[in-house]
Formats: sequence, structure tokens, C-alpha cells
Amino acid sequence: MKFETAVRRLFEFLTLAKAKAIVRYGIAGHPVDHSLSPLLTALVTAQLGLPWSEKQLKMELVDATSLTDALAWGYAGGIPTPVPWVYTGAVFGKFRTSALLAKAVAGGLEETSPHPLLTPVTPVEPLEAPSVPGLPTRMFDEEIWMNLTSPLKHQLDSSAVVCIDDSMSTKSVNTLRWDGRGWWCAGLDGIGVLEVFRHHGVEPEASVLGVCGGGGGARSTASAWSKAGGRLHPLPSRRTLDEGPWTAAFTDAVPDAVVDFDGTHPSPAGAPLVLKAAYGVMEGDVDARAKACTSPVLDGRWLLVSQHLACWRTLWAPERTSDLPSIELLMTQLIKAEVVLASYAS
Repeated sequence: MKFETAVRRLFEFLTLAKAKAIVRYGIAGHPVDHSLSPLLTALVTAQLGLPWSEKQLKMELVDATSLTDALAWGYAGGIPTPVPWVYTGAVFGKFRTSALLAKAVAGGLEETSPHPLLTPVTPVEPLEAPSVPGLPTRMFDEEIWMNLTSPLKHQLDSSAVVCIDDSMSTKSVNTLRWDGRGWWCAGLDGIGVLEVFRHHGVEPEASVLGVCGGGGGARSTASAWSKAGGRLHPLPSRRTLDEGPWTAAFTDAVPDAVVDFDGTHPSPAGAPLVLKAAYGVMEGDVDARAKACTSPVLDGRWLLVSQHLACWRTLWAPERTSDLPSIELLMTQLIKAEVVLASYAS
């Protein structure tokens, strides 16, 4: 199915739909059963005072290896084989997941100040989102938001989508928005990486970033870091970072920090700060989990939270930027929400 056909059918579906939902959210890729993105979406939606009941915020895990299949979820309103969420053992829309998600969000929002271990080295302001001509600055009655993960980030290439940055040309799209009239997209992994390191005292214009990996996340990072005046040191990995618009920023200098998209970078004692892109199921109380997320190796939740906030600030709801939580507060709320979910695990 061509992308343009999918857009047409999606428009027809939304026009005829009787049951309205404020937002339908999907995290698409393979695998996605462990993703915490739906929990983050619910946490931020609730914190902003937006309706987030099952009828108003419909979420789904979209297990797909092609962008066409991911878009099929968009216009069809469902997927042939729903994927159970690791944290509840049930699919989204089922009573168990809905009930536990509500408890988790309520528990997360009880945290109104950041955990001390998660506060920034020095206070930093989030990067200002670019002004995009034509980008809606309010949410409409019916919207679709989507995050893409591996192996979908490099697959979008269509004039039917308005790309607000260079992510389509660098094949690093990880965020989409359908506002009821058309598609918008962006690649915000790189901004997420940049924000995490700034939070931990590493400013790009004065630092060399080691990049382990060469996929969509690595390309997005190379673009954002080099544009911010930073230098890049491609490290040995399963897939080395290719040359691109960022090539002029390449250097052999020793990295001041490392982002590891492959999960293969060693972290010996005394090594630079390392941000892992991956994350897994954690154990323990809030204190134990906060400690496990901190340096010298930063858990992938940092990147997840940071790029998720960038999605809201840049593409999904730029009009609510000033109301968004800080990275450290949302990290704290996410960890607390996970603790609540774990307490009900069977």
C-alpha cells in the first residue's frame, strides 16, 4: 500500500468515525511490548490536565517491521494481533491494563518534586523548539500521535508528510502527528540526547561526543550535536556512523561523553559519562531505581523521557510548552509509576 493511499483511507476513516477520541497514540516498531512510552504519554497528558480516560486517550502497541503496517494501524483503528504490555500482561484497552495504568499514573503524579539523585548538575532551561510555519498550535478534536522505534525510523520518505527538521533526509524520523488534515514528522532522538547531557553538565559546544551505533538514533544525534557546535567521535560498533551533514564535526579526540545505541560500549572505571539508549524492566523501590539510573552509566529512561518531552514541545502540543514537567520531575514520576505497576505484577 502506498503512503498516499494510507493517508486517503485514514482521512475517510476519521471523517466517518462516530466515536471521537482526543488522541490516539501508538508506539510502532519491533519489539514494542516493553515500551514505557504509553505510560509517559498518560503521565504528561494527566499532568497537563487533559482528558486521558480510555475513551479520550486511546493507546496501543503497534508491532510492525514496515512503516506501511504502522500506518495501517492509523487508519484502521486497530491491529490484527494486539500485543500484551510487559508491565501488565494484558493489551491496552483491556480492563487490567486500563485499571493498572490509572493506578500507576495516580501514583506517579503524587511525586511533585524531583528525586534528589535526578536533579541537574546545574539548572538548565530546555532548548527552545523551532518555530514551524503552519504547524498547528492547538490540539484538534481527533488526532493521532505516533512514535517510531527500530526498524522504522529510516523508512519514511514521502512528500505527503511535512517534515519540520532534517529527519526525513537523514532517515531518522521517530515522531509523527496527524492533526485531522495532514501528517507532520520530526526526528527528536538527537535533541533528547543533547538535553540529557546538558542536564548532566556536558555542553555540546565544549565537548566531544562518542557515538556508538549508526542507526536512526545515532544519525539524529549526530545532526543535533553538530548543529549545536559539538564534535563527534564515531566509535567501533555493529554499525558505524556514516558520513553525512555532520561529517565536518568528526574528530579523533577522546570523547568527553558517550551515547551507546548498540549496547556494546564498555564502561570501565574512570571512563566518560555514558548514556545507554536501551532500558529494561527494573526492580526495587523509588530510591533504588533512581540510583540505578544515575552516572557513570545513565539508563535509557533518561533518553526516553527527554525525547518524549521534545515530542510535546516540538510537534504534539507546542502551545503547552511552559506547562510541561522538567526532565528530572518526569523521570521521578515515571519511576514511581513503574513501582506502582510492579506492586500489582503477578
